[in-house]
Amino acid sequence: MKQIISLIVAGLVLVCLVVASIFIVDISTVEGNELGVKETWDGGVIPEPLQPKTYVLFPGFTQKVFKYDMSSQVFVMNDQANDTYGEGRRRDSYLVQSSEGQDMRISLNIRWRRDPDFVVDMHKTVRGNVEEKILRPELMRVVKDQATTRTALNAYSGEGLVKLQSDISTALMSADAELRKRGVIVENFVIEHIGLDPAYVEQIKARQVAVQERLRAIEETRAAEARADRAKAEAQAAYEKAVVDAKRDKEVGILSAQKLAEQQVLDAEAAAKRVEFAAEADKNRNVLAAQGEQEAALLRAQAIEALGKAEAEATRLKLSAYSAEGSEAFVRIEVSKSMAEAFKNIDGYLPQDMTVNLLSDSFLRAVEAVVGGKAAAPTAK
Repeated sequence: MKQIISLIVAGLVLVCLVVASIFIVDISTVEGNELGVKETWDGGVIPEPLQPKTYVLFPGFTQKVFKYDMSSQVFVMNDQANDTYGEGRRRDSYLVQSSEGQDMRISLNIRWRRDPDFVVDMHKTVRGNVEEKILRPELMRVVKDQATTRTALNAYSGEGLVKLQSDISTALMSADAELRKRGVIVENFVIEHIGLDPAYVEQIKARQVAVQERLRAIEETRAAEARADRAKAEAQAAYEKAVVDAKRDKEVGILSAQKLAEQQVLDAEAAAKRVEFAAEADKNRNVLAAQGEQEAALLRAQAIEALGKAEAEATRLKLSAYSAEGSEAFVRIEVSKSMAEAFKNIDGYLPQDMTVNLLSDSFLRAVEAVVGGKAAAPTAK
């Protein structure tokens, strides 16, 4: 019985402890895209944000962790259903007036996130209602400041719309922007649409059509001018090419003629040189031939002179031999031989009153007269 009572008491104590731990210990997990802000009974708000992790709070009833999404979020001000892609009010496009008083209904889209350095301050001031308390009022102010200084026509489309969006983005995203000072970092801003009065839109469209027609006419005129300029340029190019070709042909012709004339002059000079060289060669050849003839004649004359002198000397010596002692008998013998040789074949051919003795006597007297002696008396044959 005592054991049963002890078990019951132990069970009650255990249940009390479990119930007490539930109230005393608290477990809080800060996700990867979040930062936490912890509040305590004794210390208020902890100045350092809690980084992503799981925290065990003891005692849990004296501490509380508030978690804030630090990832990019979308806030819209338009007339679409906002529950599918962004935060904002329904039917919330922003109505402003242009510089000339035209209504402009502007649909906006902004992507933003909390600055980690301001998460504790934002917890103390606006908690989780950043869109309505910080983002929306500042966005409306900036858009109004930028849109109301422009005409509806300028802001409605084209470069004017791009410029308006760029100026609003700069005012929202710059380092000294009011949103940045309040801990809101704007990552992107887009003007989705600008709605105008339908009648005014028709005027804009008509004006744009007129502008487009004027631009088209200008472009057509420019195209025609471009074609004309191109044709003119092509004609000028063809003309200049023809002029260049003509000048080239002229210069080529002049150069060819000059070349031909110079070649002819060179050929004539070469021919003259050849004739001069040939004449000089003939002259030299004739001179050499004449000199050769002269020298040959001189040599021949010298040879003849030497031969004559030799023959004369031989004759003189021979004749001298005839004048030596005892030479008369030798002469007579030689004369007799010559006479006998001369008269041996004339027999029968002498005139009637001419005899061989007569011829011999006459011949001997002639020889005697030459050598200075007396011829012997002819004998009868």
